Amino acid sequence: MNNLRQILEDGVCRKAFPCAAIAVVSPGKPTDIAVAGQHTYESNRPLLESDLFDLASLTKVIVTTTLTAKLVCDGKICLDDKVAEFLPEFLAPDSPDAAWRSQISIRHLLAHCSGMPAGYPFHQLPRSKNRDFRKILCGIDLLYCPGAQQLYSDLGMLLLGEILQECYQDTLDNLARKRIFTPVGMEQACYNPPVPLRCNCVPTEIRADIGISWQGVVHDETTRWLGGVAAHAGVFASIGDLCRFAEALLAGKGVFGHPAFAEFIRPANMVPGSSRCLGWDSNDNGLFGHTGFTGTSIWFNPRKQQAVILLSNAVHPHRTCKETAFLQFRCELMGSF
Repeated sequence: MNNLRQILEDGVCRKAFPCAAIAVVSPGKPTDIAVAGQHTYESNRPLLESDLFDLASLTKVIVTTTLTAKLVCDGKICLDDKVAEFLPEFLAPDSPDAAWRSQISIRHLLAHCSGMPAGYPFHQLPRSKNRDFRKILCGIDLLYCPGAQQLYSDLGMLLLGEILQECYQDTLDNLARKRIFTPVGMEQACYNPPVPLRCNCVPTEIRADIGISWQGVVHDETTRWLGGVAAHAGVFASIGDLCRFAEALLAGKGVFGHPAFAEFIRPANMVPGSSRCLGWDSNDNGLFGHTGFTGTSIWFNPRKQQAVILLSNAVHPHRTCKETAFLQFRCELMGSF
């Protein structure tokens, strides 16, 4: 690849993002990391390698998919186990879609073909309804028969998060820290960064209510409504944290070296034409990876034994900003990978 810092400087100049970090990871080789830009377009605060980014939907693969893979590899669950086996309230026998509900498996949730809608306006509900979250989630109507269509769904991942907490008998943030972040060496990765560390977080979108950016507070509305911890979003981490995750995966450490993990990173082929693996996504070039709404991505090239990680705040100052220069920048970046 070309000089990484120059690639990022070009992105800053094109207004793809105010700041970004990039890394190329290959086992046995020095990791190439570069950072560029300032926290916001108006700031004089330059980005540091140690700064934390809101990873958005990278949470789905780093936390939720990895925890699920651990259960599968340990023989604690099977991919074809049904959701209702873990969450009986999901079955809703009087519901008109009860027959569909009884068919939905862990595999369907991971491959985004469960029939669950893409999202739900939880954040418009009173905060007091947080305690009813599982009941509300399990009662949301399905859109189609499981396996009939592919629809990228936060709700499917949220269901999986509820299943994980039942299986492990622990909260997602504890599970992430004890079973992923600490063993992998992701020293800064966390949900809900402590207040003293929030100044080291890269700001995302400007809040319409008070005119300042979300900084160290998760950008995703549903995750905020849930208190900052969710299965589909909420993790903050530095570029170094993501490098260590990529190194562990490429080197086949822990769960990543288990034979059963291979099924998670190849196309699931559950819906014709879908690029979805189990938790992960893939492309026509044989890569697997994932993206995050805030302007983050991680992609692996198994043939080259290489990963490319991009962390940015492309939703600053507004989420619509990423629809132009950022998408073109990311397309060009992946084309050089």
